Amino acid sequence: MSAAVAAAAVVALSPLSQASAAAPADIGHVACYGGALSVQFNPGITFARKIVQLSANGNMGICTSTSHPKITGGTIQFQASLPAQCPGPYGPGYAKATINWNDGSKTVIDQTTFRGDAQSFSLEGGSIANGSFAGGTARANVRTTSNLTELGAGCVLGGVTSYDATIDQFAVGDI
Repeated sequence: MSAAVAAAAVVALSPLSQASAAAPADIGHVACYGGALSVQFNPGITFARKIVQLSANGNMGICTSTSHPKITGGTIQFQASLPAQCPGPYGPGYAKATINWNDGSKTVIDQTTFRGDAQSFSLEGGSIANGSFAGGTARANVRTTSNLTELGAGCVLGGVTSYDATIDQFAVGDI
């Protein structure tokens, strides 16, 4: 009898435990293209490898999402502390990003991996702990739009303290 009661309890509770865990298909995703970023470094990046504070902010460009159709754009801010030197590499290191979507929702990405150099950088992985797309990850490819000759001169003349970039692709969620 006690085996039958235990089996009934397992069957009765099974749907509850499955419903509480978000399946990747429930997370949804968004992909953005063509955004613009302003990236700053403190201290400036020189030929000597050192830890720098990176901060960036800008817009996400044009975004599409079948699971969140009202999201068509947004703004992003992120920061990282990472080793860097001219002309690269910048990182690897971890970045934290906050995206404020145009529909009023927010996504916070903790510890996404940052890798880059003077010409481009990428963000990969991380954990979306709360907000839209919670439980998902992130992936981005960003390209420098600043003049590379001027960036090279900055390496020699006190350090590169900033550059502009464009978002080739930024994907968030169940990617």
